Amino acid sequence: MSHAAKRPPRRRGLTLIEVCLVLTLLVVIASFAVPLLGGAVERRSLMSGAGMLQAGWTRARLAAMQSGQTYVVRLQPKGSQFQVLSLDQLALPESQELPAENPDAEETPYDILRFFKTRLPSGVIFGRADVANSNQLTATMGSSGDGPWSTPIVFRPDGTTSDASVLIVNEPGHTIRVTLRGLTGTSIAGEVGKEDVQ
Repeated sequence: MSHAAKRPPRRRGLTLIEVCLVLTLLVVIASFAVPLLGGAVERRSLMSGAGMLQAGWTRARLAAMQSGQTYVVRLQPKGSQFQVLSLDQLALPESQELPAENPDAEETPYDILRFFKTRLPSGVIFGRADVANSNQLTATMGSSGDGPWSTPIVFRPDGTTSDASVLIVNEPGHTIRVTLRGLTGTSIAGEVGKEDVQ
């Protein structure tokens, strides 16, 4: 046998056409995957905002039950901030002002404008809030819902609350509705969809 017969077969490389086909296939797959991933991120931010609001409601309900005082939660219409305050703090004139934007400012438990203040994730705002009227709030404060804040949602020491329904919306217009049942104080976040914000 000669040495020529034992020579290994030649390795064949990829041709330019094969490389171009693989790259084209990757571009097509990416064009379908990127919008799906972007939609998932937007949905996650809406669900995160709903969870933050529900956590604020739970905090207010527990604070009212533990302290024996009435607490309220109010939110910034078409904005991203909400606050948990005692009814006494709500009566102070300074409580009607929106806090200044200063993320580096120190928070103290005595600062009623920053204590319990929370902000929704970036790109997520409150679209609409429907809150049942509270006789206790009307007797204490008169008309409510004026100024930069919505009508407060009342949390009583016995665990009951105002009935409320809050619509949260993101920049592309997707929404999630969070409802609060007054008799039991439980909250439920709905599915991400598209509702009319008006």
